[in-house]
Amino acid sequence: MRSGDLIDQPAYDRAGGYVGRVVDLVVEPDADGLPIVVAVMVTRGWHGRLLGYERPEAHGPWLIERLARLIRRGNRTLDWSDVRIGPRD
Repeated sequence: MRSGDLIDQPAYDRAGGYVGRVVDLVVEPDADGLPIVVAVMVTRGWHGRLLGYERPEAHGPWLIERLARLIRRGNRTLDWSDVRIGPRD
């Protein structure tokens, strides 16, 4: 599976409740150094991405930071094990 297959897909919690659409993946290296997905960022609203400014460590022009904060206000990061990605069964 490719990351592009997951982006913009609907995500559901363990109980089957809709939590939003996938807008980003959080990956970390496993013991062999291969990347594995450990969490997903989801949003219920507008797509929620703005040139990396949704990350707290990103700093830039004041206006862009304010815009990014407004856009990302509905974003949540959930553990990979806590979500199911894809169409509702």
